[in-house]
Amino acid sequence: MTHNLSMNELASENKVLRERLRLLEKKKEAWRKTQFIANAADQLLTMIDRNYVYESVNQAYCRAREQRREDVVGKSVGDVWGQAQFESIIKPKLDNCFAGNVTSSEDWFKFDGRELRCYQVSYNPYRDDSGKITHAVVVTHDISARKHAEAGMKRANDRLERRVQLRTEALEQANNQLRDEIEERKRVEKALRESEDRYRSVSRDMPAMVCRYLPVGNLTFANIRFKNHFQVSAETLVGTNIFDFFSDAERQRMKKRLRRLLPRKPMVTYEQCTQTETGETLWWQWTDRALFDEQGNAMEYQSVSIDITEKKNVERKLQQAQKMEAIGTLAGGIAHDFNNLLMGIQGNISLMYLDVNPWHPLYDNIRSIEQLVDSGANLTRQLLGFARGGKYVVKPVNLNDVVAETAALFGRTRRSIRIHETYEPNLRMVSADRGQIEQVLINLYLNAWQAMSEKGDLYLESQNVTIDEKFVKPFEISHGDYVRISVTDTGKGIDTAISHRIFDPFFTTKEFGCGSGLGLASVFGIVKNHDGIVDFESHAGHGTTFSVYLPVSRETSKEPAPSPVGILKGPETILLVDDEPYILDVGVKMLEKMGYTVLKASCGEDAVRVFTDSQQQIDLVILDMIMPDIGGGDVFDRMRTIRPDIKVMLASGYSMGDAAAIIARGCNGFIQKPFGMEKLSHAIREVIDNGHHQPAV
Repeated sequence: MTHNLSMNELASENKVLRERLRLLEKKKEAWRKTQFIANAADQLLTMIDRNYVYESVNQAYCRAREQRREDVVGKSVGDVWGQAQFESIIKPKLDNCFAGNVTSSEDWFKFDGRELRCYQVSYNPYRDDSGKITHAVVVTHDISARKHAEAGMKRANDRLERRVQLRTEALEQANNQLRDEIEERKRVEKALRESEDRYRSVSRDMPAMVCRYLPVGNLTFANIRFKNHFQVSAETLVGTNIFDFFSDAERQRMKKRLRRLLPRKPMVTYEQCTQTETGETLWWQWTDRALFDEQGNAMEYQSVSIDITEKKNVERKLQQAQKMEAIGTLAGGIAHDFNNLLMGIQGNISLMYLDVNPWHPLYDNIRSIEQLVDSGANLTRQLLGFARGGKYVVKPVNLNDVVAETAALFGRTRRSIRIHETYEPNLRMVSADRGQIEQVLINLYLNAWQAMSEKGDLYLESQNVTIDEKFVKPFEISHGDYVRISVTDTGKGIDTAISHRIFDPFFTTKEFGCGSGLGLASVFGIVKNHDGIVDFESHAGHGTTFSVYLPVSRETSKEPAPSPVGILKGPETILLVDDEPYILDVGVKMLEKMGYTVLKASCGEDAVRVFTDSQQQIDLVILDMIMPDIGGGDVFDRMRTIRPDIKVMLASGYSMGDAAAIIARGCNGFIQKPFGMEKLSHAIREVIDNGHHQPAV
């Protein structure tokens, strides 16, 4: 059950990543609307929803009204133009548009006390992917100058006619009329230039590369982003061929896509991957649109490209997280099963110790077997460290002490390495499993030692740091106060070709038999399970720096009480529950050697039945977490329902991190397999005598 809970936590993290992808897709939809407006960007463009509220306006519109975008977007049309003009002029056209009709009109408007302006307005229904009309796209062109010009021309014609008819106009009056006509023409030309400037402004401010080119590839237009990216100047733009910017293979793909565009399907969208001169990978989403003449021949193409590198990185991190989740689940299961096997061996070793003394001829053999069990348990701890939820005992820890102690130990055994230590004087505490953090550091030291061919300089540093949202975004953790431990070597560095795999379990660059490939994988898993970050920076020939970030703890450190030595005994009755027969057998023998009366059950249903029949005689239940019929969590809940004061200690091949949910519901203790008689006896007495057992680190 606890394992499923931790998987749900990972699923929740995956849900966050998918939500980010959904938001990116939403931005893409918003961009599609902006692109739709930009197709006719030489005029004032707005998008109005069915509630008559402005959803989007272009910059030309804002300049024409001398307003900011936020002064219009989100407000109703009535608020912007006045209720009278809205009801009498605008609303009937919008309603006709929402009914599916394209509506055009020329109307005079007045706003903010300014002079009347004449606008040529086109109301276009906008449909979503399902065909439903959701908005009206309003294309507005200020034709006041034209109307004034027409009126002026009419007046001029009237005057001319009067001159001809009356034949009384003087030459000076004719010259004045000509001057008026020239000035009117200048005003019209100025209005045209302003319209062109508005179009250029829209294309300049768009967060995308925009270009237009002839079928042969010669560019006719490009916005500033396109020019900057492809390093094209305004002087050399015309005549430059867009296909020259791409490789032969990509050029052929582009031409093939363009040839497929037809009047009934004039647009295509695709993704493209490129690399910069520095080796950085960039992803682009291109949208190509063909412009056809009346005969259906392509006259020109327009291409718009947006940078989707961030979206691709999020997708890659999601895939990596899913892969690590699956591997972590497998690693945890292997460690659990292996710990059960080791439990059977360790239990029998403990029983054998009772029958032999240090001078017995088999004592050394038994001791050797026990050491091998310890080695196997260390291996499973690394696997559980990589698996999700692999923490044991979390307490406030000063990492300066942990780094100093592990560095001293490592330095005594690797004298060819010169260790340089720099510590933050007032380093803040972190909540961590000290034993696992020691494992992280030792693995990083060993990795550095091997990278330096067993000699060189190792630099260790601790720091209090505050990291912001931008830094933690790829790692899906909270920003705030952290402690950073840096381990820097002077080795050969990490090849960029394998840098994305260094944290994968069982991946190693060493020769066969010279490494398990679990070192950095367990580092990654342990740090992740502590809600931290492990990052690295490497340069070929200049070494590597691994940085571990752990969140600051608000708790204070407490010294643990000394544990008694030897096997502790007692007269109580214990119910032992485990689905593995060999563990149940050796467990009963160990408990009986300690003086306890033992009841046993080999499955969850059997455990509930035995407990129900003998509940008043049972003083303690030692409960396996993972069983085929009913899990330990459900058995615990049912026993507590029958007898709320029963003391229960969990025993599992998984770590305490997996038992956390049951511990939180009131379980009295946890002991991890494999364990010997002495460790088990102390845990039992702590639960029976004190009501709880806190595992030693």
